[in-house]
Amino acid sequence: MQLLEVTAFVGAAISLWGTGRYLLEIGRGNTKPRLASWIAWATANGVLATVALMSDNLLAAAFNSLAALGNISVLVLSATKRVGDRPSGTTEWTCMLLTAICLLCILIMPSSPAVPFLAMVANIAATWPTMQHAWHSPREEAWQLFAGNAGANALGLVGVVASGGMALANSAGPLISMLGNATLVGITVGRGLITNIAHEAQEDFTEVETYITELETSQQ
Repeated sequence: MQLLEVTAFVGAAISLWGTGRYLLEIGRGNTKPRLASWIAWATANGVLATVALMSDNLLAAAFNSLAALGNISVLVLSATKRVGDRPSGTTEWTCMLLTAICLLCILIMPSSPAVPFLAMVANIAATWPTMQHAWHSPREEAWQLFAGNAGANALGLVGVVASGGMALANSAGPLISMLGNATLVGITVGRGLITNIAHEAQEDFTEVETYITELETSQQ
């Protein structure tokens, strides 16, 4: 096995570490997973692992299988702890339906040139509910998972390309996952900082308002 191929497994290990951190935050009650995304991710990674196996790309199959295992672990713990936001609303169900349609097309036409694009669309649709959740409630998402996954997929991309070449059919999975997770890190960390600043500003304003009220009362 070449050194560059080993990076894919290093990336998978980092991804599992990030998933472990996420599971820990779920256990502590600090994180509420958006289950629509995790269901779609688990399904997508399982299908992509199957397609990679059918194409004799064992490295990509192993990488996607480990990713699916991590996704399923989050779903199992969420069900056990009875936490997480279940799919709701038109947007989430639409994203899940779009993901399912893309994955069904991949299973029906595994050798089609459109498979990489369908895989990327499926991943984007699966990620969208979590992006919305991170934007509105950044404190309910663990950025460490997304950072770990972004780095892991970057290494996985290097390894998969080294093993199977530059074809988009090989690189689509780790490439779109890397970009999606990097975006989630930016949203979670950025929105978290903005939320904290706004919260502190509100507290300062309340303190000043209380002080002025007390001062006016004492002067009467």
